[in-house]
Amino acid sequence: MIYYGLVFAQVFTFVAYAVVSAGAALLQERANNLPLWDGLNETSLAATEAVYNDVFQSTTYIIPYPGRPQYQFQYQWWIIEFEFFCFAITAGLTLFPAFILRGRPVALAFLSSALVLVMDNVNALFFLLRNDTAKAVFEEYRIETAQAGLMMVGIANFMTIIFLGLYQPAPPANKSDVTVKIDSHPV
Repeated sequence: MIYYGLVFAQVFTFVAYAVVSAGAALLQERANNLPLWDGLNETSLAATEAVYNDVFQSTTYIIPYPGRPQYQFQYQWWIIEFEFFCFAITAGLTLFPAFILRGRPVALAFLSSALVLVMDNVNALFFLLRNDTAKAVFEEYRIETAQAGLMMVGIANFMTIIFLGLYQPAPPANKSDVTVKIDSHPV
């Protein structure tokens, strides 16, 4: 039964990665095409950048790059890539359960470190969801989509850690003793 929980956790993880990737892509697309900077004079641009920088630096995990938006969510993309690496390990172990005993320590170490990264980013996005400036700049639904994906990934990581940690392969079947009898016939 625990193995089926592990299989479910991997399927749920795959869906969660799709949602979090879509959310990160929505945020990245908005950052790349942000209309916030259009038509501002030098004074207004400086004032707007100061507020923008303050909002995102307050999250601790989203570094503002007003002049180079392609870097705005680089940490979030790195986490998604790291999570995918962890998923590749755990999905491989799930598909080939004979390797779980050997691979479990490696998978659980990477998965538990990835979970901390996800939880930090959930906190950062909650900050953005409580900030009216961030919601106005990046549109609330984009932040909510990324947040939903991160929460799903966190739940999937918890489930994988539990089911992978509890899984015990079936003991080998008892083999009966084999007696070899050699008939010797003189030639």
